Amino acid sequence: MSLMRRTLVDGKSVSCDFDGSFDYSCDVCVVGLGTAGAISAIAAANFTRDVHVIGIDSAPIAGGVAVAGCVWDYYFGANGGVYTELNDICDEIVATDRYINSTVSDKSNPQHKRSYTTPIRGLALAHAFERYNIEAFYSSVVTDVITDGERVCGVACFDGKRSFTVGAKVVIDGAEGAVCRLLGLRDLGGRRSDNKSARFSRTVGTMYKGNLLGKWQFCSDYANTTPAEAAELTFKAAAEAPCLARDYSDPNIRLYSVGWEMGRREVPCIETERVYTFADYLAGNRPDNAIFYSFSPLDNANPDIWNEDEEFQDWQLLCGMHAHGVSVGIPPECLIPRGADGLLLAGKHIGMGHTMTSTVRMRTDIEKCGEAAGVMAAMAATYDCSVRAVAGEHFDTLRQILTASGCYNVENDRGICDLNIRDGEMWKPCKLPETPDELRELLASIHPSLGLIRVRLYRYYGNDCKLPADSLADILAGWLDSDDKLLRENSSVALGLLGDRRALSVLREILHGECEVHVYESPVKFQFPWLWRIELCNYMKAACLVRRYNDPCDEELLASVAAYDGDDVDLIKSAEYAKVKR
Repeated sequence: MSLMRRTLVDGKSVSCDFDGSFDYSCDVCVVGLGTAGAISAIAAANFTRDVHVIGIDSAPIAGGVAVAGCVWDYYFGANGGVYTELNDICDEIVATDRYINSTVSDKSNPQHKRSYTTPIRGLALAHAFERYNIEAFYSSVVTDVITDGERVCGVACFDGKRSFTVGAKVVIDGAEGAVCRLLGLRDLGGRRSDNKSARFSRTVGTMYKGNLLGKWQFCSDYANTTPAEAAELTFKAAAEAPCLARDYSDPNIRLYSVGWEMGRREVPCIETERVYTFADYLAGNRPDNAIFYSFSPLDNANPDIWNEDEEFQDWQLLCGMHAHGVSVGIPPECLIPRGADGLLLAGKHIGMGHTMTSTVRMRTDIEKCGEAAGVMAAMAATYDCSVRAVAGEHFDTLRQILTASGCYNVENDRGICDLNIRDGEMWKPCKLPETPDELRELLASIHPSLGLIRVRLYRYYGNDCKLPADSLADILAGWLDSDDKLLRENSSVALGLLGDRRALSVLREILHGECEVHVYESPVKFQFPWLWRIELCNYMKAACLVRRYNDPCDEELLASVAAYDGDDVDLIKSAEYAKVKR
């Protein structure tokens, strides 16, 4: 056996021999005890009490931004898994009345996900770690990864005073890809246009009428920054709201705690054995070996959607689906990084890609991801097999275990749901149009979203309804001559989603006219006002689609749209779409 210590120096991979003398040894080592990693450690130790787990985290407390970052209230996400055991411990702590509770921690109210403040959640994790004999090293940074060929067999750490090594049969990277970066493994980058990823946010705990609420604000982004630039952004955010309030005049509001951790909406995803992107989802390539389902709005934090990947533009701009959520099945291969053995991923950096990663970011989903990784690691350690074998020949056992805990639950596979309409502890699935008449009715309205997304998903739904995929474009083209302006315009957008050039005549007509905005307001209103109001601006959609076609004869028209220099927000955005060339 030839063991090597591998790390990065000035961004370059370096390595040296390692003599095999580990300071600590375990079955599963979890690097990063955040939202996912903490549950990974618990799930691995819970597999059998013979599995020895060691956890390492750079913070002085487990739980990541969901605990140390004051991000207590995650409003969406699918239900089920071992994290519910942690919730029960939290409830026991809440019942002592020794700690201030969260404003939304009301388990009798199905409109709220369970929410617990930093001391309550932190104590619950400490109790769980003690119960399962999980050994945790805090304020410790992983500096090296120890490998035997491609197999990861340990890590080296530094806690500010000493260096130490931990040997493990399986390592879980729950630290946003930190272990993978030290190995030099490939990540999937940000969006295709400029490699940018979504912004980070700062959250603080505020006291409001006797209870605590995590108050957050988007800040900037860390994409393509140096360590010095990232530090400057961090300090700047700490000196602005909400960390420093703009107004302290309200006697009901008091600053309680500044979050220790940054909340990053997106981190670079690692290339895995299977990369499952939103483009795959839109094409109907759904995995049949999901080990858990996530549920979330598809909403990244970048305001310049005109620079985003086309799949996200299709969902958010062209189909207007911002008030809808989507369930996504995650296969085990998305947790196995390509190019390494004995290593698993737990967190937002699994192999989903820039757009899809925003659907796997809610607390309960991240916790299910952590559980899946923990069980896979414990199985590999116990069965003395590779993590790939767990995803392959041992898959049935893996799914049985995750089903028993509620982590895998086929009822969480709800497709597209209306985020304003609750259905028990989840949201009500939407009924997409199944006949030409149903599609026409939607496209003739100021709220054509479900009709447009039905068109975008035609390859997936083509065999399941009376809208045959092979004639859908012809059906839409037949409505381009309609006297109904909305039907004509929305049908041209639908054809544009299919890439059919017959859409161009009406799209050009829209850009030669006035910029009109129609407002639809949901008759059912859930707790978030930004989901109630949906705007239809076909002028903006036309600018986006005509630019995509890149027909030379449209350059003069697009130039006139791009030249707008007024203060109308919709025309400003339309100008940006007209400028972008892929």
